Amino acid sequence: MMVIKGTKGQGIVEFTLIIMLLLLIGFGVFDLGRVFHAIITITNASREGARYLTLHPSDKTGGFIGTKNAAVNEAQGSSLNILPSQVIVPLCIDNDTLEGCDSGYPVRVTVSYKVDFVMEQFFSSFITLTRSTEMIVP
Repeated sequence: MMVIKGTKGQGIVEFTLIIMLLLLIGFGVFDLGRVFHAIITITNASREGARYLTLHPSDKTGGFIGTKNAAVNEAQGSSLNILPSQVIVPLCIDNDTLEGCDSGYPVRVTVSYKVDFVMEQFFSSFITLTRSTEMIVP
């Protein structure tokens, strides 16, 4: 076997460059999967919170505790830990003297979640995702 002078370590250098690129792509795909999982989970959590509020419009008097708990429990079912403070109800119309959200009007539940990246050396360390669901109170 004939070795050309000066090419002895070329294979090791090429392997190192390729393996670094493959690791970067692999961890990027992993982070992207985690972001998609979080998006789906907080969308479902906001939907569950809005559904709960349409079925229990008087939850407004308690500070939307039941609504927030419904959203938190939905997220925990998908192994994502959100806090009640990450669930807000920015829309609940109350025009009459009765307690709670009015029938025939929309309610909106918004859930936010911070996703930390595994590849934080190359990207920003986190991204905040926000999803909202709006439903009409029957």
